[in-house]
Amino acid sequence: MLTQEYSGSDMLFVVGCPRSGTTWVQRLLASHPRIRTGQESDVFDQYIGPQLRAWEQELNPEASGRGGVGLGCYFQDADFRRLLKGYLVQLLEPMVGRLAPGELFLEKTPGHVLFIPEIHALLPRARFIHVLRDARDTVASLLGASRSWGRAWAPRQARQAAWTWVNHVQAARQAQRALSPDLFFEVRYEALHTNGPRVLRDLADWVGITWADAEISAALERNNPTAARAGQGTPIPLGGEFAGTIGPVVKEPAGFVRQARAGSWRTDLTMLDKLGVWRVARATMAEVGYAWGAPWSA
Repeated sequence: MLTQEYSGSDMLFVVGCPRSGTTWVQRLLASHPRIRTGQESDVFDQYIGPQLRAWEQELNPEASGRGGVGLGCYFQDADFRRLLKGYLVQLLEPMVGRLAPGELFLEKTPGHVLFIPEIHALLPRARFIHVLRDARDTVASLLGASRSWGRAWAPRQARQAAWTWVNHVQAARQAQRALSPDLFFEVRYEALHTNGPRVLRDLADWVGITWADAEISAALERNNPTAARAGQGTPIPLGGEFAGTIGPVVKEPAGFVRQARAGSWRTDLTMLDKLGVWRVARATMAEVGYAWGAPWSA
């Protein structure tokens, strides 16, 4: 049973811009016998994070123009945070409350990258794995999702998708500057394709798990794009209300795994799309190591 003192030391948060390969990294790591996982929880980006942000905003007496308003009129800061932490540990109980000694829980919600400061404030020993992918391929994947299974949430224009990428990557950059190296690790999508065994070895060493080379190779083979498209790969458990209506494991929709390779943006994006990405994202791309000249020269 979790308590108020729970620090998140046995939690790994996989974060990043949507369509950057976070599910791939989740399935790869969940292949390890010490790592448990589940479907995206949205526990911070939909539940805890907005409440903590609202509280902190209300503590500024100038925010309302009327002086202090809100729950700050009734609670001390420490008391409110204690209540919120109590709520949080109850929400986390189904994820981490039944872990055996030495096991870790991997929570993968891409949007949690926007709430790393709030997560760190309440779970100071939780660790973050940021998955970074070229903006152009990410935009191409977001646009592809918007035309099929992700039409309810994915941006439909390249500029909007590029802003999604910039906002998520800049949030990760800010978090990396604020956190110690033992709490933040970055995985490049392209490196997973070109040298997956090396990337997973470095990640396993950072996490602190023993993972034989043969087991790493097996995890990569089990979760290759062909297997993922066929609904195979490392299963992601599904519990709660949805277990009874959908089943015990996550079933991704058709089209969830697209080309799953680096550089497909060259043919996936129109010239107008490329120009939109270039205008919005080129500065951040350069900052994180994705050099790009003029889009018409690509």
